[in-house]
Amino acid sequence: MSSKEKIRKDILHMLRRHGSLKIFDVVNALKRSEASVRRYFAELEKSGLAVRFHGGIRLPASRDGVGYHFNDAVSAFVAEKRSIGRCAAALAVDGDRLFCDSGTTMLECGAFLSERLAARDLDNLCVVTNSLTLGSNLAAYCPVQISGGRIRLSRMDLSGSAALENVCRYNFTKAFLGTDGIAEDGSLSTTDDETTSLAAAVIEHSDEVFILADSSKLGRKSFVPYGSLSNPKMTLITDNMADKAFLNNLRQNHARVIVAENE
Repeated sequence: MSSKEKIRKDILHMLRRHGSLKIFDVVNALKRSEASVRRYFAELEKSGLAVRFHGGIRLPASRDGVGYHFNDAVSAFVAEKRSIGRCAAALAVDGDRLFCDSGTTMLECGAFLSERLAARDLDNLCVVTNSLTLGSNLAAYCPVQISGGRIRLSRMDLSGSAALENVCRYNFTKAFLGTDGIAEDGSLSTTDDETTSLAAAVIEHSDEVFILADSSKLGRKSFVPYGSLSNPKMTLITDNMADKAFLNNLRQNHARVIVAENE
């Protein structure tokens, strides 16, 4: 095996393990120049094995067009998701009525909310969620309402008209939402119409909306747009590996951004 083939194989192994890679991750791991890594990324994209985004690459969407699976996502960017979840949970105050989205970053948020509730650092919280995994922990400490709807095992959530109708019954003081992509102009997108419809309804019924997105989501466009960070009620919470120039560009387009720091 040639040196070039070995490097390509190593990058693919890293990509399949983590789901996405930033350029500097590969530069540091393989001791290659940034220009060299960019060439490998371009070759992988040309071969259909990866999709480039701002500052990195990710696995391509699956053939069914969904491009997301909970069991794959849960092991990727664990430290970053943990820092984002902790930061989001710290924003909750006594008496909040929260909507908590599905997704692996939201699991971290739920764990920290549970810790705060157990320690009596937070009181009189009520949560509505479409997640199949979030409520079981939180329900021990506060009322949790499940949205209902059709089960989607790929996302471990509930969707469809029943979920949408139930969510529209409530008004939320805060909503914590995920996203599959954030474009350079701050537009948000997901993989499918059902996820988008639910997110748009939650935004309409919430006083404040926090978008929880690790840095791999930045510079990506998914299939269906649902909103923009230029909306004054929205705030992005991302991790400290996010590209600073990208975040500055978002701020110049009137987006509010919080960078969560690791412990």
